[in-house]
Amino acid sequence: MSLKRILIIFLGNISHDSRSFKMYNSFVSLGYDVKVLCAKEPNERSLENPDVTYISLKRHKRAVTKILMFYLKSVLSIPKVNPDIIIASDFFSLPIAWLISKIRKTKLIYDSRELYSSLASLYGRKLKQNLIIKLERFFTSKCNLILTVSQSIYEILSTQFYDKKIQILRNLPYQKNQSKIFALPQNLFTSDDILLAYFGLFHLGRGLKLYFDILEKLSPEFPTIKLLLIGKGELKQEIEREIRNRKLENFVFIFGPYAPDQYILFPNVRKVIGLCIIEPLSSSYIFSLPNKIFEYIQHQIPFIASDFPEIKKVVEKYKVGVLVNPEDLEDILGAIKELIENDTLYDKLKENCKVALNELNWEKEFKKLHELIGSL
Repeated sequence: MSLKRILIIFLGNISHDSRSFKMYNSFVSLGYDVKVLCAKEPNERSLENPDVTYISLKRHKRAVTKILMFYLKSVLSIPKVNPDIIIASDFFSLPIAWLISKIRKTKLIYDSRELYSSLASLYGRKLKQNLIIKLERFFTSKCNLILTVSQSIYEILSTQFYDKKIQILRNLPYQKNQSKIFALPQNLFTSDDILLAYFGLFHLGRGLKLYFDILEKLSPEFPTIKLLLIGKGELKQEIEREIRNRKLENFVFIFGPYAPDQYILFPNVRKVIGLCIIEPLSSSYIFSLPNKIFEYIQHQIPFIASDFPEIKKVVEKYKVGVLVNPEDLEDILGAIKELIENDTLYDKLKENCKVALNELNWEKEFKKLHELIGSL
């Protein structure tokens, strides 16, 4: 039987989520009938697309309230959908995806994009960690396929779900063709500027506060250095306060969010250096394979990254960045200074990015999922 109707469920806004956004587009391009059920909070942008149904949610202080409201409102959509396959785009989408798949008797795919029982927010909270493990086991009992993002997480999940088919599907970016541009303003920068660039979500454990310390430490030696934070997230207001408190308004700039298929066009400057200093707050972070390192590769930006297992494999194989100890500020500063001062190294890493981007892209990675869908 040809499984052509797919429902993607995501407790978040697909407009700002590169992974579910790419899945939707890729399946549609192959002729699948794809519908999306996702959340939208006040003032968030939405896609003008009849395939996407938004569940409007208020902002709640407690995450559990938001989750329950999404489930309750999603139940109303059950009579309107009749898919062959349902994709739960994360753990928080899994219970409602399980319910709809049970009612509609459909195939179920769980996208375990993180190690959810070991999220940074759950550090030291054994009760909640164990609860997530039990819920995950229950709701995946009838799962036809589990997706994850890295070899390390795959190995952990294989011990938890030993009887399930698990596939690694890395969260690689589109191969950028520069047809859709997110342009940064040239008037804010000069050709002598050195830009430290962070792509992605403004969340705990992503090194954001550390980047302010790095900027202040390097500024005396490199007065034209600036920090660019390109993305969105829950820490944005806190970051803006930090900028004001440290009087860094002329040195730190926030842009975005940008769409997953957009190419970020940088101004004409001396150098751009990517930052991916993930803090070791949890196993989920340590074993992660952040999308941003592949974004830097697609934009041909040499980068500094935490010396974690999955990141290390990419950096050592393709020679596109420099690994650092995320808890050693002097190590991080030394690596950045090396990229600023050593033009030969910087240019070599940049050239290696040009080679790697032809392999490390979503178009190639998605073929794995397309082939698996045919075997369900």
